[in-house]
Amino acid sequence: MDRTTLFIELYAGRERLRAALASLPEPAMLDRIDDEWTRKDVIAHIGAWEHRLVDLIAALRRGGEPDEAYETDELNARLYAADRDRSTADVLSRETADWDRFVEAVESLTDEELFDGRHFAWTQGDPLVEWVTANANEHIDEHIEQLTRPARVPRRPEPAGTVIG
Repeated sequence: MDRTTLFIELYAGRERLRAALASLPEPAMLDRIDDEWTRKDVIAHIGAWEHRLVDLIAALRRGGEPDEAYETDELNARLYAADRDRSTADVLSRETADWDRFVEAVESLTDEELFDGRHFAWTQGDPLVEWVTANANEHIDEHIEQLTRPARVPRRPEPAGTVIG
C-alpha cells in the first residue's frame, strides 16, 4: 500500500459511513440495534476509536506508548459508558471532529512512520498503516451492518434537555 491508496481507502470507508447515516432519519439513531447499543452508540464508538488513534500517534511520536492497557472488550465497555448519555447531535458533531483530527494526524505522518514496521517499536514490527486502516475504513465496515439493520427493540429516549434538530 502507498499513501495514495491509503487515502483512497480511508475516504471510501468514510463515504460508506456517510451513506449509511444519510439513509436514516435522525430519530432512528436512537433505535436499539442489539440488547444495549443504539445506532448513536455505534457512531460514538467509531469516533472514540478515531480519537484514540490520534492520541496513539501523538504518544508514539513522543517516544511513548498508549497510556491504558485494557482488553478491547473492556475498553469498548468503558467508552460506551462514557458516551451513552450524550445527545445524538453531540455524538455526530464529535465524531466528525474526531474524523477530521484523525485525517490531519495521518496526513502528518511520514512514509517511514506509516509504512516501516520498525519505526515504532510498540507496533511490534507491524507498519502503523495497519493500525490506521483497522481504526478507520475497516472499523467502519465492521459496524455498517449495525447502522443499517432494522431496529431490534424500541428506541432509547434522548437524555433530558436534549433538542434534536
